[in-house]
Amino acid sequence: MTAVTATELQNKTGAVIDQALITPVQITRNNRPAVVLMSTEEYKRLKDLEDTYWGEMANMAINMESVSKEEIDKLLKRLV
Repeated sequence: MTAVTATELQNKTGAVIDQALITPVQITRNNRPAVVLMSTEEYKRLKDLEDTYWGEMANMAINMESVSKEEIDKLLKRLV
């Protein structure tokens, strides 16, 4: 992952956005990671992956005998 400072982002916004369309770019502030800039497609891919993961976790929990469907529903409502 490429890293640039917040100042570089401010001075070279177009170039940094172009890079973020290819690979995520970490933006640092005071030599510390602050945010990651990424393409919309990459963000959607990660969100879909997260949704799939939590769906599988819910299915596994429902299939466990020690956890009731009602308990799973309560947990999922808290997470959303």
